[in-house]
Amino acid sequence: MPKKQKIYNVVKFYLSFVLFCVILCLLGPIPAQADFIEIPNPLGDKSITEIIDAVAALLQMIAIGLGIIMVVWSGIMIMTAAGSEEKVTKAKKTLTWTIIGVAIVVSVKFIVGLLLEILV
Repeated sequence: MPKKQKIYNVVKFYLSFVLFCVILCLLGPIPAQADFIEIPNPLGDKSITEIIDAVAALLQMIAIGLGIIMVVWSGIMIMTAAGSEEKVTKAKKTLTWTIIGVAIVVSVKFIVGLLLEILV
């Protein structure tokens, strides 16, 4: 199939799809005539910001828990290094990055609150 024919087919498909979507929107239910079904919110009367805050708090707790596990793991790596400088260096790097990660996770809520206070 020539290149021009392929381009023509793609454009034809795209225009057909757009026309179909427009017709579908125009033929959709009219609010004055449609019976609306109200679905109760399974999360209660929470707004999207409250939901995001709850998810962020959950992720923060998970990250802190993983940080504690990584600190313990780093300690075990140091104790089992048996004098190997390479293993001790790897354990120290793991401990350093774990502490940096936990510090960032703990301070994120404060930083976001500070930015919102400054910007708003």
